[in-house]
Amino acid sequence: MHTLIITPRLLHSSLLRGALQRQNIKSLVCTPGSLVQDWCPSTDALLFPHILEPEDWKHLLPFLLNVSPKMPLIFLTKIDPFLFREKKFHSLARQSILVDETLTIDEIPLLVRDLIQKSPSPEPLKKLNMGTFTLERDQRLVRAGDTESILTKKEFFLLELLLRHPGRIISRDLIMDSLWDKNTYVEPNTIDVTVSRLRKKLQVKKTDSLIRTIPSLGYQLCV
Repeated sequence: MHTLIITPRLLHSSLLRGALQRQNIKSLVCTPGSLVQDWCPSTDALLFPHILEPEDWKHLLPFLLNVSPKMPLIFLTKIDPFLFREKKFHSLARQSILVDETLTIDEIPLLVRDLIQKSPSPEPLKKLNMGTFTLERDQRLVRAGDTESILTKKEFFLLELLLRHPGRIISRDLIMDSLWDKNTYVEPNTIDVTVSRLRKKLQVKKTDSLIRTIPSLGYQLCV
């Protein structure tokens, strides 16, 4: 499990991160201003431990409107009424959860885990088409034009992840959580090697921009 903590007070989130870690819930902390609309971070839920200012919402709303409608937005403080003022944001209100402020720091991760487990998961893919590419789950097969290749398990799930979010930046953390067990040690360059092998099977040269490397952020499937 992985959560994204969104707060203007980065230093004040260390206790929450520690409590989540004790329950084997990974977390990443971001400020509202650091989020971009096409970034897809590694997360099963969004946590808001502090009150956000109007300027924070200005940065945050374009990002929130692009997250999955099934992803819980968990507020550990009061929900700003700004979220309810406009009709186009009503969907966010429906997936927003206000946590009882009397909960202790060690009780919050237990509630977060329960909410994530109850959140519906996307249906597993059987076949996915995009342009000249066809991905088939049953055979772990990708067809690109007149060619087809059998993918390894890691290559398949990486391509599936990219195809699920075309045009969005997929963080290295999300790739790590999706492809490897949390108790497995992974060398720092393993993701790069997996991407390189996938590019070769897709017959994509390094100079090609189909799978772009976005420095410090992750990878992007360009459409």
